[in-house]
Amino acid sequence: MLRVDLTALDDGLHEMELTPSPADLDLDPEVFADIAVALSLDVAERRVRATFATQATATLECDRTLVEYQQPIHGSHEVLFTDRPIGEDDEDIYPLPDHPPEVDLTEPVRDTILLSLPLRRVAPEAEGAEIPTRFGGPAEGEPADDRWEALRRLRDADSD
Repeated sequence: MLRVDLTALDDGLHEMELTPSPADLDLDPEVFADIAVALSLDVAERRVRATFATQATATLECDRTLVEYQQPIHGSHEVLFTDRPIGEDDEDIYPLPDHPPEVDLTEPVRDTILLSLPLRRVAPEAEGAEIPTRFGGPAEGEPADDRWEALRRLRDADSD
């Protein structure tokens, strides 16, 4: 859990650096490491606006080579905690509890980190690798793979 206690914070802007573990955010520790959150809290009487930037190191599998590699990821987001009624469409508005007065940033920080993962996962050394676009038998004028030729000879010998 990633919770910030508001009892010692006066109204105004407060900035802090947090270093939650992957377990604190319910993330896989084999995938995520070195998580850091730069948090800015704007505290007022009946609301808290939390703006944060996340960074972490993710261990990903390359889509081209299936080799694991590490990539730094970054994200940012802003949420509002309030004691006023929240509508169904207010995705970035959370209830502000009275006792204990704290904000739970676990879900928005976890979601920001997960949304920071690239859709196309290509290891840096695989960026320039040629991707085969033709499969099957040899093109005209190219010699056949001699391993296939040996199999054809075996098949033809069995049919005699």
